[in-house]
Amino acid sequence: MNSRQLSAIISILLGVAAIVLPYLVGTFAVMLLGGVMLASGVVALIYVNAARREGLPVSVFAPWTQIIAGVVIFVWPGLALWLVAVLLGGGMILSGITSLATIRDSGIVNPPLSRRIGPWAGIALGVLLIAMGATGSAILLGIVLGVALIGRGLQQWRFTAWT
Repeated sequence: MNSRQLSAIISILLGVAAIVLPYLVGTFAVMLLGGVMLASGVVALIYVNAARREGLPVSVFAPWTQIIAGVVIFVWPGLALWLVAVLLGGGMILSGITSLATIRDSGIVNPPLSRRIGPWAGIALGVLLIAMGATGSAILLGIVLGVALIGRGLQQWRFTAWT
C-alpha cells in the first residue's frame, strides 16, 4: 500500500466518522475556521504594520476585524452555527416562496406534482433548520463534510488504481 492509498483510506474513514458524529465534526470544523481566521488576521496585521513602517497608508481595520471575528467564532462556535442556520434556513424559505410564486405566475393551470414538491420541501427544510438552530447547522455541516471526504477518498483511490 502506497501513501496515496493510505491517504485515500484515511479520508474515507474521516468522512464516515463525520457522518456518524456530525455535530462533533461540524462544531470542530467551525472552531477550525475560527482558528484559521485568527491566524490569518494576525499575519495580515503583521503585514499591514510592515507596510505602514514603509510609509504606505494602509488601514489596520480589516486585520483587527478578522482577528476579533476569529476569536468570537473559535470561542463561541455555537453562535456562528446559529447564524449559519438562520441565514441558510431563511434563504431556503425565500427560495421556496419565490419558486412557488414563479409556478403560480407561469399560467400553468395544474402544474405537475414534481414541480410543487421541491419548493415546499425547501420551505419545510428551511423552517426545520432554523428551528434546530446551531445543532441543525452543525449536523448539516458534518454530513456535507463527511460526504465530501468520502468522495475525495474514493476519487484518490481510483487515481491510485490508474497509476
